[in-house]
Amino acid sequence: MHRLTRISLATATFALGTGLALSACSSDKSGTGDSNGSSAGSANGSAGHGGSSATSGNSAVPGAGSSSGGSNSVGTGGSSASSGAGTSGVISTDACPGLPFDGQAGAGEAGAGEAGAGDTACTGVSVEAEAVPVDLFIMMDRSQSMGLTLPNSTMTRWDAVKAAVQSFASAPSAGAIGAGIGFFGQSGGADDTLDCNVAAYAKPAVAIGPLAMSGAALVSAIDKTPPAGLTPTVPALEGALSYAKAWATAHTGRATVVVLVTDGFPTQCSKAPSDVAAAAQAGYADTPSIKTYVIGIGDVAKFNLDNYAQAGGTKTAFLTDQANVSDTFLHALLNISDSTLACEYAIPKPSDPKLQVDPDKVQIVYTPASGEPLEVPKVPALGGCANAPNGGWFYDDPAAPTKISVCPCTCSSFAAGRVDVRLGCSPRISLR
Repeated sequence: MHRLTRISLATATFALGTGLALSACSSDKSGTGDSNGSSAGSANGSAGHGGSSATSGNSAVPGAGSSSGGSNSVGTGGSSASSGAGTSGVISTDACPGLPFDGQAGAGEAGAGEAGAGDTACTGVSVEAEAVPVDLFIMMDRSQSMGLTLPNSTMTRWDAVKAAVQSFASAPSAGAIGAGIGFFGQSGGADDTLDCNVAAYAKPAVAIGPLAMSGAALVSAIDKTPPAGLTPTVPALEGALSYAKAWATAHTGRATVVVLVTDGFPTQCSKAPSDVAAAAQAGYADTPSIKTYVIGIGDVAKFNLDNYAQAGGTKTAFLTDQANVSDTFLHALLNISDSTLACEYAIPKPSDPKLQVDPDKVQIVYTPASGEPLEVPKVPALGGCANAPNGGWFYDDPAAPTKISVCPCTCSSFAAGRVDVRLGCSPRISLR
């Protein structure tokens, strides 16, 4: 599924080098909504949105709008939120609604939740920005069952996956995609010393690189790694997330994700499916946050795979069709690498280099292809998504932001439509 997403700048406080501003405006209302987090099942159906303590202290201190040269200016208005929001449960990936948006922004003095005098809609230049490109680290199950022959075929599961990766590497979009690969288990047998070593899986067989250049190495690595051994899924996923986190830290302008490929239950090291979900959840809650996508090969337990995906922030697993593993595996990889589905966006830069963006005055508005625009409220960090009934957005680094990310439930609600980044307007803060 491919979704059209367009980001436009709808302006405002671009502070000039002289300290002047083109215009200034603040949001007219505070975000509202209860935060009674509904329980979201983990791999054993028991983990809900527990105990997060996101604090969105709505502590706006509006400055007195003073007049100078006929133009209004805004003081320190805007809401602040604590960055210590965390969550001990799975963050919901079900689609959630934003807040009603009326397009108005107060230009005068305004208390929290009030419209300022002389409300005007934020207007200005509009540019289209691209979602950040995606880097995939594929952690591939090479257990002996991957050598099974497919029904009504002479091809094994392993051969079918290799053919799909080869097609993926030559896809028209390959130039913008990055990819690397690792395999589990390490020994090809049942050696716990090797197979349960998390650090071993943090060392890729092929490091992430531009797919157009690394594609041949990916295929060669699969070809040189015969199916054998058991399925130590937990340490493999933990190691993959460790590598992906290090890569993401060094490549902030891209979205790094882990793709867990498996054809069965964990059978070595830790055999509890709930432990796989816990590893995926820990990686997603980490900083930088790493999503885990899941691709199931063959007759697998869909319930467990869906729980792994949900815990990793990606809603549901992709399942291959046993009658056509290669094509359905390729389709899954293409969907995962579609940058518009990653829901991570670069902060747009004004075309005029003299203009600067105030990161505290940014609104996100989503307009569906059919329907009224909705404002996405701001949350302090990913952990705040657990208690945000209207979804939310957040910066990768509040102190020095480089990317805008949205909560999983907000990402699930984005389809064909437009995402506007409105600069110079204070965002509504998600209230628990």
